[in-house]
Amino acid sequence: MRKNKRRKKRLRAVLILLIILFILAGLGGMLYVSHRDKVEKEQRREAALAALDSIPEVTATPAATATPVPTATPTPSLTPVPTILPAFEPENYQGIWYSEDGLTTIDIYDISLKSVSFTYKRVNGKDPSMTAEADVTAEVAGNATQFRFKDSEGNKAKGEFVFDKSGELYVKVKTYERGDGSLTYPKTESIMTRQEPSLEVSENSEEDVSYNESNESSYEQESYSESSEDSSDENTEEYEIPYGEEETYYTE
Repeated sequence: MRKNKRRKKRLRAVLILLIILFILAGLGGMLYVSHRDKVEKEQRREAALAALDSIPEVTATPAATATPVPTATPTPSLTPVPTILPAFEPENYQGIWYSEDGLTTIDIYDISLKSVSFTYKRVNGKDPSMTAEADVTAEVAGNATQFRFKDSEGNKAKGEFVFDKSGELYVKVKTYERGDGSLTYPKTESIMTRQEPSLEVSENSEEDVSYNESNESSYEQESYSESSEDSSDENTEEYEIPYGEEETYYTE
């Protein structure tokens, strides 16, 4: 029994010793591998440094830079720009105008460079209570307009305005067909004024209250007829009223 116990103790001691030796051998192997890796890494580092030292130094050559050459810049020449000025100033003609004899009143209530709208009123020179009126809209060409209208008395008339650059308004209106029984008819040829003149009643006025057939026949010889109107349009009737034209100015 004692021999068996001793033998077991020896075997146990031998086993423990073998385990210790095995552990020490493993640790030694690990230390060896680690040391070998360090040595190899150090050798590679030294070899890389030696290779870098053996490379000759290269001196950088400065690159050529382009020198900007000034170029001549063309200077644009000033060309006069044509500016078309309006033939007249429409706002200067808006409002009420009177003929020199005070028998005609024209109220321009809407006007532009393209059209004009106005009321025409003619007073009988014998009896101011008798009037002939019309509302007219016409196109404007340049600084003038031509128109036709039929008034409240049935008269048919034609006329024209000239808007002078000086600010004056030239008016010419004539009746070419008298209305039946009309005692007042359009008849104006005047440089209009803004100031209303005093109305003088004349007993010898062409517009007589006692209008009869003899007066009518004598008037028809003076007034326009439809046939004479057509022929006058073909022959381009000229009025003694100045016409203006558009002018072109140049600004620098």
